Amino acid sequence: MRSNKVLMLISLLVAIALWMFVMGNVDPQISERVSGIKIEMEGSDTLKDQELTATVNKPKVVSVTIEGKRSQVLKAKKKGIKAYIDVSTCDYGKNEAEIYVRIPDGVSGVIVEDISSETAVFTVR
Repeated sequence: MRSNKVLMLISLLVAIALWMFVMGNVDPQISERVSGIKIEMEGSDTLKDQELTATVNKPKVVSVTIEGKRSQVLKAKKKGIKAYIDVSTCDYGKNEAEIYVRIPDGVSGVIVEDISSETAVFTVR
């Protein structure tokens, strides 16, 4: 009975050591969903010159699925993934623009697999 407990404890310690080795050295490829990314507007200076403003109607936030080495995916999440639309060439009234995703500087090998919405509707007044 006592030898079973010792063997179970040794097995557990070996499993933990192997897991730590793999996570620390192998750096596996993972895919992870990041939610609640607020859509920002780029090119709004062009609108300000014309005394106009843009307001995002829907969606206001997106979720993205990113893929890459575990260490780089975690780094991207920590530094903050950005979602934005370009409003510099839009017209007065209701518009629709493609949503772009920017992976932070210093992060390599991470790609965007999926985004919850491809376009955003916004109004220029």
